[in-house]
Amino acid sequence: MPLRLKIDLHVHTSFSNGRGAPGDILGRAEARGLDGLAITDHDTLEGYFRAKELECDLLLIPGYEVETDAGHILVLGLEELPPSVESIGYYGLIGWVRSHGGLTVIAHPAISRFHISKWMCSLPDAVEVLNASYPLEYFVRRGLEASERIGVPGVGGSDAHSPISVGDAYTVVDVQSAAQDDVLGAIRAGLARFEGGLSPIKSRFRIGLGYLRNSLF
Repeated sequence: MPLRLKIDLHVHTSFSNGRGAPGDILGRAEARGLDGLAITDHDTLEGYFRAKELECDLLLIPGYEVETDAGHILVLGLEELPPSVESIGYYGLIGWVRSHGGLTVIAHPAISRFHISKWMCSLPDAVEVLNASYPLEYFVRRGLEASERIGVPGVGGSDAHSPISVGDAYTVVDVQSAAQDDVLGAIRAGLARFEGGLSPIKSRFRIGLGYLRNSLF
């Protein structure tokens, strides 16, 4: 019987610029009724590996967020970083992840939509339409427009930088089993959708202001 899983694909811990320890993140995810999450710290897998050591019934997907010359990219499904991760370009990252069997997602595309020509030349696997840390709903509409224009699935993630925000936005996938390969395969195949909403204003204020500033200037 097919399963319908709720997965938060964009979560940060104290191993990058988040404020929650991996154990706190996992506890919050379970309390929110998630079936899994991806820990996507900036340029490191340490938070994921620490979480992997803890007892948990959640599907834990390895991930990290990389800044490129075409915006921030979430890499999912790989337990290794690309060479020169801090300076890798968009095309190089997409090619490397694809060759290693991982999945790429354009993170918060509404603030870097002027890179859409690069995205269309080398397609990611998905676009993060709903980012719970966006300052305004308007940014979600712009993310949806980006997903539709380049023709890849739209997903959702909380972009949580503290445990309280985990699960505010997430991705729902229809799969045959709660295995990582099935979840990532469902996203690639378009058998996924974004759900949830924006985090409460207090949670997204600092991050949202940064998004707004980057979008306007």
